[in-house]
Amino acid sequence: MGKASPKSYLSLAKFNPGSVLKYEVFDNGQIVEKGKKQFDEMGSLKIDASPYMTPEQKGKLTYNLDIETPSSQKETHDPSLNLLLKMDRKTGGIEYSGSGLAEFSKILVSDQAGTYESSADWAGSFAGDKMSDKLDPKHRNLMKLAFQGYNLENDGSNDTNGPVIEVLFGDASADDAADVQERYTKALAMMTEQLSAVMMQQAMIIGSFFDAKMQLETQRKIQELMARAHKDYHPSEQICRMGTFVKSLAHTERAFELDMRALNKALMNEVLAVQDDSIAEGPKEGVLGRINQFATKYCNPRDNNDSLDGLCGTLTAATPAQRERFNKDVDFFRTVDSKLTLDANFADGTLTNEEEDIFALALNLYMPNSFDTIETADVSENALSHYNSRKHAAVMGAAQNSFINIVGMKTSAPPGQATVAPGAWPPNIVPPPAPAPALTENTGWTFMKAFIRELGVPGMTDAEIHAYLGERPSYYAQMEVLTKKIYESPNFYTNLYDKPENVDRIGAAIDAIALMSMRDRFDSSLRREMLTALLVEDALQTHVETNTVRIFKNIQEEQPTVRQ
Repeated sequence: MGKASPKSYLSLAKFNPGSVLKYEVFDNGQIVEKGKKQFDEMGSLKIDASPYMTPEQKGKLTYNLDIETPSSQKETHDPSLNLLLKMDRKTGGIEYSGSGLAEFSKILVSDQAGTYESSADWAGSFAGDKMSDKLDPKHRNLMKLAFQGYNLENDGSNDTNGPVIEVLFGDASADDAADVQERYTKALAMMTEQLSAVMMQQAMIIGSFFDAKMQLETQRKIQELMARAHKDYHPSEQICRMGTFVKSLAHTERAFELDMRALNKALMNEVLAVQDDSIAEGPKEGVLGRINQFATKYCNPRDNNDSLDGLCGTLTAATPAQRERFNKDVDFFRTVDSKLTLDANFADGTLTNEEEDIFALALNLYMPNSFDTIETADVSENALSHYNSRKHAAVMGAAQNSFINIVGMKTSAPPGQATVAPGAWPPNIVPPPAPAPALTENTGWTFMKAFIRELGVPGMTDAEIHAYLGERPSYYAQMEVLTKKIYESPNFYTNLYDKPENVDRIGAAIDAIALMSMRDRFDSSLRREMLTALLVEDALQTHVETNTVRIFKNIQEEQPTVRQ
């Protein structure tokens, strides 16, 4: 059995996967082997040279390597690389030459002493010799070549990215670098894997820190939004008070419009002498009815220098309640203007003293005399008289419209409609104290009465508040509180020291109330404009009639005369 051949090889790495290696082996100029091999998926390939490095073999050993790039990659990579390696088995010197590199690209040659740099020429060819002569015989057989300028001093690690060819000819002892590389490669790979795992664990820890940071920031942002919501959407007592005050306003406004229409209809019936009305029998009966009403209710025996005793003798010993009604049929201030709320409801079918006083005042203001009963013959002879009576009724209806609106706004508020159904109190909550009346639309003016007590003496009685505001405050009284009295309270201004959002809400509520007041003023301006137009028309009526007569006379005079 012959002596074992020394360990020798050619190792090619970092080439394009799928490349093909065609090689030929020459021993002293004679071809002894040739073949074809394909690189694996890592771009590596190894050729065993041990059979040609036995001690009996002398002379030169030559390897001709031709590396072809796959056809699919030829557009992005060089098509082929040719390399010729020659070794003098006697001296151990290695020569190399080749072609197929990029022009002037770098070539790094490494041996056990160091790294030497070379370069290809303009045609991509290169050559070198005796690169290992500087080494001692023990280590000069190992050589590496890296093309395209990649680093070679990595001892087989994965840091190099370009083609590397490692050549070992000769005996690989225990102290050889090749043996060291073989023994430590696996250990270094395991160490690299361990370091990679530790790095991933560190990255996971850092990611956890980031997750915790984002979680804490999100929680803080949610808490900030909650605090802002509590700040922005927590209404103040001031805005709640204003909202409560207007709770009964709309219902009261609808009621005053109904009262206004009822009073207007009653007065128009008087003007037009509707059947079954008090004046339907003519002016005589109407005057007698008014005199009887005056003598029994409105006559003051002390008037006309105590000369009315004979007319109203029944009132000479009048009670305080009777004296309170003296002359109210002609006193607009006492009857209407001095009160915020009138005890009147013209739509309920019940007559009160104030309703009777208002009606008597309206008749004295707008219809002191009534028309005589019209006869058919009178209308047939002169229809103008009927037209004039209708015109007078229309003018009186327009004139009394302002009076009706004032009275309607001051009529008492109707009973409020319940807004909470019986038995609708929320369960599982402390029940309301007995008795527990349901909240109604009366709530608005009920709180207004409590507010008036705050403005006045704390010990004000309900009777005193009713005397000022009314037992069931009218639309006029409620608007008086909303547009005037609420701003007379010092608490209104101290409550403005509040959140900006609540101040804005209060400002919006004030603007809304101002719009309601401006609407009432606008309606009043329309009525004033209508009355002014009627006054102007009445003042011009005489001139219109005069000019009409003149025009008619001139037309008659200009008519041609027909001769017989």
